[in-house]
Amino acid sequence: MEFRALARPAVRLLNTSPATTLPLVAVRGHKTTARTKRSLKIAPHDSFLPNRQIAFPAADSIIYNPPSSEASPEHTPFIFLPSNDARRAAFTRLRHIANSPAAPKKVSELPKEVEYKRRTPSYHLGAEDIKEMKRLRNEDPFKWTSYALAEKFQCSSVFVRMAAPAPAEYLKALKDKAERREGRWGHIRTKAREDRKRRTDLLYRGEM
Repeated sequence: MEFRALARPAVRLLNTSPATTLPLVAVRGHKTTARTKRSLKIAPHDSFLPNRQIAFPAADSIIYNPPSSEASPEHTPFIFLPSNDARRAAFTRLRHIANSPAAPKKVSELPKEVEYKRRTPSYHLGAEDIKEMKRLRNEDPFKWTSYALAEKFQCSSVFVRMAAPAPAEYLKALKDKAERREGRWGHIRTKAREDRKRRTDLLYRGEM
């Protein structure tokens, strides 16, 4: 009897259920970009949509819905201002100031001059120097590169490439070296290089 009397409170405690139980409801969040875009896709406001109930040509009209900000004559198009609007005079005055020639500034008011290394052109190379440059370039193009010849003759590497272009064998060796280097690239680096070339082509064609 004593054992049963001691066990009854423990059984009663185990059988009791909490007063409030939370329902187990699965909640799915926006874990992908597509779901996030769909949830953020909001239909445009009615003021941006034309009124299809009005007869033509009133339905085909210009919709001007500027953002809520401080009023300025530069924000409101001139054609939308009434003839008695005071902003017409302000807009005309601003346009006149913008088109009028500005007074020349003083030297003290001008910004500081950009300082960078300037190289004065030098015309000290003659026909014999050009001939010697071509000879060295054809004799050992790996040793006498354009930068080495530019340092030797005290000129720019661009002038060396114009006056003494590299032989075809040297250019082919450089191309083979670049192909061997790019052959060791992985998938990510190769794809990045192809994408960069594709973007460059689009940029030169004016499609980007």
